[in-house]
Amino acid sequence: MNFERAGDPGPRAGKRSVAAPMNLAGWLQEHSAPIAQRWADGLLAAGNSRSRAGESLVHRFCRGLVSFLPGMLGPYRAQILPLWSECAELFGSVAARRGLSAGEVIEEFQILREVVLHLMFEQPPGTVRGLELRDVLHLNRAVDIGVTQASVGHTDLLFFNLVHGWGGPAPLGPDDHDEVRDQIRTLQEEGSRIMRHMARIGRE
Repeated sequence: MNFERAGDPGPRAGKRSVAAPMNLAGWLQEHSAPIAQRWADGLLAAGNSRSRAGESLVHRFCRGLVSFLPGMLGPYRAQILPLWSECAELFGSVAARRGLSAGEVIEEFQILREVVLHLMFEQPPGTVRGLELRDVLHLNRAVDIGVTQASVGHTDLLFFNLVHGWGGPAPLGPDDHDEVRDQIRTLQEEGSRIMRHMARIGRE
C-alpha cells in the first residue's frame, strides 16, 4: 500500500489553486466608488451638510481623496503624497467653514478608515496569508496623514481669521463651492496623470 507521509501534500496538491499575494492598491482602485460612497454617506448621516451644494461638495471630497489611496500604497507614493496632503488640508479648512470643531473634523476623516476596514471584511482582497502587512501599515499611515493634514487645515484657517480679527470663518457661498470643487478636480486630475505616467514608465 502507498501511504502518503504526514505533511506530504501528495500528487493532488499541484492541482490546488494557490492564492497570489494580494495587491491592496489594486483592491482599493477596484473598490474606490463604494468606498467613496460609504464615506460620503457616513459624513452626511451626521447632518453637518444641510444644503444640496454642501452635500455635493462632500461627495466630491470623498471621491477625490479616495482616488489618491491606491497611489499612496504604490511605488509612486512620493509623487501622490503632496496631492493627498493638500486635498486633506483643504478638507479641514472647508470643515472649519462648515462650522465643525477640530474634533469633528478628525472624526469625519477617521470614518474613511472604518469604511475601508469594513469593506475589506465584506469583500476580502485575497486570503489572510496573501495580505501584505506592509500594505496595511501604509494604508493606516496614509489615513493618519490625512487626519493630521485635515486638522492642520482646520486650525490654520481659524488661526488666520483670529490673527486678522475676522472672528469665525465665513460660511461657504456659491462661488466658494465652485472654487473648492475646481481645486479638488485639479488635484484629482494631477494624481491620475502622475499614476498613468508612472505606470507607463514601469512598463518600459
